[in-house]
Amino acid sequence: MSGVLVTNPAADLSGNPDGVFASHDALASGRMRLVPAPGGGFNELEGTADMVLEVVNDSFVRRDTEVLREAYWEAGIPEYWLVDARGEEVEFDILKHGPGGYKAARKAGGWVKSVVFGKSFKLTRGTDPNGNPEFTLEVK
Repeated sequence: MSGVLVTNPAADLSGNPDGVFASHDALASGRMRLVPAPGGGFNELEGTADMVLEVVNDSFVRRDTEVLREAYWEAGIPEYWLVDARGEEVEFDILKHGPGGYKAARKAGGWVKSVVFGKSFKLTRGTDPNGNPEFTLEVK
C-alpha cells in the first residue's frame, strides 16, 4: 500500500486516492479521524474527507470515472477532483456533491471554482526542457 488509506465504513469505502484533503474542522468535529498506525504515526483517514483527487489511469478508467465517483458520493465527500491527462487536452473537473450524485462545476476560461478551498483552479499541461509533460495547477 502506498499513500494514505481513506475509509468510510458507512459507504463501504476503502482505498488510496491520488490526493485527499481533510480540514481541521472535519477532524475537530469527528467527521474524519486519524487512525493510528502500528509503530506510531497515522496511515489512515476514516470518515468523510472534504476532497479527494483521482488521476485517471489507463488500467482503471471505469474505477476512476464510475466506481469511485459513486463510492465517494455515498461517503458524502463534498468535492471529487478528477484529472484525465491521457488525451491531447488535459481534462480537469471538480465534481460537487449533490442530492442525486456528483455534478461538474462550471468552467469559465478553463477555471473551475472549489467551494471547499474558496478558490478557482486551472490545470494546464506544458513540456519541460527535456520534452516531458509538465503540469501546472494555477490558483486564483
